[in-house]
Amino acid sequence: MAIPAGSSGRVYKTKLIRFRGSDRRIVLQEFDGPCSLVAILNQLLLRGKLDLDPKKDVFSQEELLSLLEQRLNDLIRDITNGTAGYNPNRLQNIWDAKKKLPSVATGIDVNIKFSSIEGFEFTPELEIFDALAIPLYHGCTVDPKDRNITKVIGSKKYNELLSESVGMTTQKRNLVKEFMEASLTTYGRSRLRNDIKDGELCVLFHDRHFSTMFKYKGEVYLLASLEAFQDEPGYWKELGKVKEGDMYVSRNFEEHKMGYHGSTNSAAPAGSDTNSDYQLAISLQQQEYEQPQPQRNNVQQQSIGASRLNSGPQEYIGSIRHEAPAGSDMTSDEDLALFLELSQWEDDI
Repeated sequence: MAIPAGSSGRVYKTKLIRFRGSDRRIVLQEFDGPCSLVAILNQLLLRGKLDLDPKKDVFSQEELLSLLEQRLNDLIRDITNGTAGYNPNRLQNIWDAKKKLPSVATGIDVNIKFSSIEGFEFTPELEIFDALAIPLYHGCTVDPKDRNITKVIGSKKYNELLSESVGMTTQKRNLVKEFMEASLTTYGRSRLRNDIKDGELCVLFHDRHFSTMFKYKGEVYLLASLEAFQDEPGYWKELGKVKEGDMYVSRNFEEHKMGYHGSTNSAAPAGSDTNSDYQLAISLQQQEYEQPQPQRNNVQQQSIGASRLNSGPQEYIGSIRHEAPAGSDMTSDEDLALFLELSQWEDDI
């Protein structure tokens, strides 16, 4: 496979699918590739807002970023010449989004609000979705009828909850851990199914990953955009059916058994032991914690308040050594392990 001229090295294969009666080419993602770039591109490609060169089936990252930049330039032109109606605020938003465009290829920081499927703390990077008119959702929402978790979480955002969880009792920390690890709650899935309009193309932030999503006849589906699906006729996977071997659907949304078995996170192919990676990361943090006290003191001032979810290429980077807060009731190995698991959420992926 030839790498396109002028490329930095990362290339993206494509796949032709049938969508709403038209042939559309979508971009495929490598296992460790930038999911936000792929999700945004595919939402625009399926909407017919972007077109790939039909003579090519492989594109460099620079070429794809250039396509997005051209789309933003077109929007600026339409507003400036009055075609889309002059709106100075929207014009400024698009200019701001252009400045942050490279971030979709390196990872976007996300801080979710648990009260709504549309709940995200504003960041300059997320402005790209607004500028391109791409609805963005997540499914980690609190059921207001669940008084136990509602009382613990309240109106907190992700970062606040993570910071405060390390000082909670073991019982409350267990509640928070179970909730945060779910990524998609039963209530969140029901809100996605009920609140999103039928026929809507959007992007879902789920399990630290951005995916193109489509609602069809009351169900929500994630686009199967891994390179491993290149030769498969199955295009979509119903959200919530996350066990290995579940049925995917074809262009007519008829069930199709994939030759390749997907996983809970569409960024992680089956056969890759993501759980083992997770346990290894926890083990490494445990070893760091057990280092002699003088070594640990050098990093005690690093703030857990800098926590965040990052959607970049899926590599585990343990950059902060976590200290159990003074006054907490973490006295057993089990408590320490739980604390380390909670703290793992703040590290970059």
